[in-house]
Amino acid sequence: MITIEKYTPCRHEQTLELQVLEDQAQFTVENIGKRLESLKPTELPHLILEDDRVVGFFLFDAAYSADYDFCPQRSLGVRSLLVDHRHQGKGIAKRAISQFADFAKLHYPAFDFLCLTVNCRNIPAYQCYLKAGFEDMNKLYHGGPVGPQYIMRQAL
Repeated sequence: MITIEKYTPCRHEQTLELQVLEDQAQFTVENIGKRLESLKPTELPHLILEDDRVVGFFLFDAAYSADYDFCPQRSLGVRSLLVDHRHQGKGIAKRAISQFADFAKLHYPAFDFLCLTVNCRNIPAYQCYLKAGFEDMNKLYHGGPVGPQYIMRQAL
């Protein structure tokens, strides 16, 4: 069973074990420990669990719409998503992403949308977001570190 929960220190050691393959590192967070240490107050870390074991990580960013003009106000950004390479290919990301909207409505009711960007070269991630309910806004974001990115969102 795939579930989402807010990050808590009791899961810190499991969270630090998460890794992606070398060719995926350019698209996501490479060092989760450093990322957790440098969180802004508006960056809300979450975990993806498979049968109560940490298999993934992502952030909801409550300031996303203030930082990115393509994102409507009252939107949560989805950032730094990763599923550990040892658990990829099992549909975990799609099942987790499919739960984002309901989770956000329950825990962050002040928001109306989820927004994100995904690198144009990261086709598996792009297709996963589409299958999980996000829509392509047919615009590109060109401010990313590794090339143009699709802008996607989902209404809450």
